[in-house]
Amino acid sequence: MDTLLGVLVLLVVALLGYVTGRRFPHPGGWISGRRGRFRAAVVRPPGPWRWRSRLLFVVGALAATAPVWPIVQPGDPVADELLEPAEVAVIVPVVLVFPVAWALLGRSRPFAWRVAVVVAACVAGWSLWTVMSGSYGTPPTIDDGLRWYLVGTGVVVGSATAVESWRRPRELPTTRRVAGALVWTIGVAAAVAVPVVGDERLPPRDAILPLPPATTVVQEEARCALPENFGFGPRTCFRQFTVAATDAADVRELARRLGDHLRRAKGWPATGYDASTAGFPCRRTGWLNPYELCLELRSDESTGTVTLRLAYYNGRDRVIY
Repeated sequence: MDTLLGVLVLLVVALLGYVTGRRFPHPGGWISGRRGRFRAAVVRPPGPWRWRSRLLFVVGALAATAPVWPIVQPGDPVADELLEPAEVAVIVPVVLVFPVAWALLGRSRPFAWRVAVVVAACVAGWSLWTVMSGSYGTPPTIDDGLRWYLVGTGVVVGSATAVESWRRPRELPTTRRVAGALVWTIGVAAAVAVPVVGDERLPPRDAILPLPPATTVVQEEARCALPENFGFGPRTCFRQFTVAATDAADVRELARRLGDHLRRAKGWPATGYDASTAGFPCRRTGWLNPYELCLELRSDESTGTVTLRLAYYNGRDRVIY
């Protein structure tokens, strides 16, 4: 009897195992099937780069600029020399020019995705470098970092486009690729247009000289590396003239003569003028040059002279007082 019960139990267990095996395959096979389906869904075979993938790449590049966004930057943008909201609104679109160009120029996966990952990594590298090491005062500056990024990503996108064109020489250009080439050209122009913050140079003498009649220069000084209390920043170069009258005019009349001379003969419109001082708006020295030429007039009652000071000033160099 015991033998019969043992046989029955064995048969039941075998039947259950057979039925279970048919309804629920072996775990290894189940895992293998799931992995195969996942691989087929995620790792697509070679083919055209779809528009959804292109859009996803551009969105990812935009997300890579997040470290420079005002809501993410730590602290006060002025004190920490970080980007202000208006600057972010201008620089971020410039940074995205080459990612957009590749989204239009890329043709087939997986090559297009590999290049996209490299470009997105360049965007992330630019963002992190800008918030951690960028400044406007001493090179390498934010402008330098932006220029290096544009040059690097421009070379990557241009080279990748050339490789794909070499692999498929018979394909005719499409509207999308023409638009991508145009965007790439805009990126190259942006790289060339980024201001170069180099060393300052001494201001020219002819911005003030020659002086009007009945005045003379009694002292001239020109040097760089100003003290902080000059108000133009420690790296500024300046030229200073101490002027006296050659007739009996007092210091107020001398200041008036010089102010009229600077406004009429040299084109320096005064923004504020009195007997002791005059302020003049700084002049741009070129649209690709961030430095401006600034002028200040101060009278000295004790010596009866007027001081005219010229200085180059990087208007985007934030001086923290």
